[in-house]
Amino acid sequence: MSFTFNTLNADELNSLRGAIELDELSEMIPNRRTMAVDNGIDVSFEDQPPMIPHGIDKTRISLHENSCLSCHNRKDAKIEDSTPPPKSHYKTREGKKLKDISTGRYFCTQCHMTQANKDPLVENTFKN
Repeated sequence: MSFTFNTLNADELNSLRGAIELDELSEMIPNRRTMAVDNGIDVSFEDQPPMIPHGIDKTRISLHENSCLSCHNRKDAKIEDSTPPPKSHYKTREGKKLKDISTGRYFCTQCHMTQANKDPLVENTFKN
């Protein structure tokens, strides 16, 4: 069995934030055509980060602000009829329970993405 890996130089990698430092206010995430999905999008495998079933074009995430948490936090999720983060997001790596979201889970879009209304870039033959 052989594998071929494409390597990238660090200057070829880009984040949604661009070159903006974490303690600076980022620009709005570019408006992308997304699909709003009632009752969310089914996951394909256990522990898969769920897809975001709504647009996030007005979402801001920085060290000082996370607008996702204005609806998706434990205390407001029932009021907003939104999905709260799971218990795992309120624990340290060592398993200590926290009152607020763990810093390692604070940047939601590192794991959670919106569902774009696009054709797949590559063929996917994954079977659950």
